[in-house]
Amino acid sequence: MDQLDQATHDIVHKSELTAKQIADRLGMSHQTLINKANPNSEFHKLTVREAYSIQLLTGNHSLAVAMKTMLDVYVCEDKPASIIECALNATKENGDVVAAVQVALADGHLTEREKSELLREISEAIASLETLRGSVLAAAPVLYITSNKG
Repeated sequence: MDQLDQATHDIVHKSELTAKQIADRLGMSHQTLINKANPNSEFHKLTVREAYSIQLLTGNHSLAVAMKTMLDVYVCEDKPASIIECALNATKENGDVVAAVQVALADGHLTEREKSELLREISEAIASLETLRGSVLAAAPVLYITSNKG
């Protein structure tokens, strides 16, 4: 089981839509979707188009985040957000990482599911810092002029 398997399972089973609703909208049987979302299955997996569609349907992009993490690909946005907005988001994401660590380690054991959740939170925090970096790089330089009256 890897991050993609866990992300697929979480999208199907932790969505606001039921697995049946997702399956119906994807045009597949409920059992087929359950089989494809089983992280322990080696052979039944979502196609690329199904993975794309399920993320659009649910609004959960954890598959894309997992793929980005696994491929170590950096995604750049066309229009960077403000530096302040990016910094606040990065702080929030960092807090999410700390909260996830607390929850995962509360019982003194780290399961594969908890590990996957931590890696997802860490990936989101890293992505938010990359967005902040892009926003800083895209910002126009500010000139500060001081007068030398003396």
